[in-house]
Amino acid sequence: MKKIAILGGAFDPIHVGHYLVAQQVKEQLKMDEVWLMVCYSYFPEFPDKLERITSYKERFEMASQFENGSLIVSSFEEKHNKKSRTIDTLRLLKKTYPGNEFYWILGSDALPTFRLWNEWETLVREHNLIIFPRDTDFQTLKKRVLTSFGLKRIPKNITVLSGDLIVSTVSSTHIRKRVKMGLPIEPLVGEKIGNYIKKKKLYLQ
Repeated sequence: MKKIAILGGAFDPIHVGHYLVAQQVKEQLKMDEVWLMVCYSYFPEFPDKLERITSYKERFEMASQFENGSLIVSSFEEKHNKKSRTIDTLRLLKKTYPGNEFYWILGSDALPTFRLWNEWETLVREHNLIIFPRDTDFQTLKKRVLTSFGLKRIPKNITVLSGDLIVSTVSSTHIRKRVKMGLPIEPLVGEKIGNYIKKKKLYLQ
């Protein structure tokens, strides 16, 4: 049985912050693999939120630049769940790969709106969740998780990471803004992805 953590996202574009989350989850929780799950639909939990999105193919190609032996870019949602709802993806993963154990990585910045997610109570009750901090306020993180999840204590299926971690506030939104302003992004995304964005003329509008 493999322990596999899933980091889902639009990855528009993928950046060093995503890599730091995936790599540290693998190291600290001794995961066999971490899958970067490129969502097919943007904002699946918030269908009323409209935003211009780069094509799935381009986002997948950029994410693939971060792939290594145990960090795998997954096309699972394109093949099995184009609506990209987290609860459906986790159910399908369990059904498709019954011999593996899956964990969903959730950034702490998602906590305030978590109850808007589809079947959020089922996610908390029936699936493995890993909470990764997106800020350095480690002391209140568990309290914030309990409040967002409506719990009195942290159950065994939920892991809250804190302490000796490299935390990044880099976001895809920041990178898109820098491209539009003509500012360098290579330190945040790597040279290959930077060149890809230039070649495809992404994020200029």
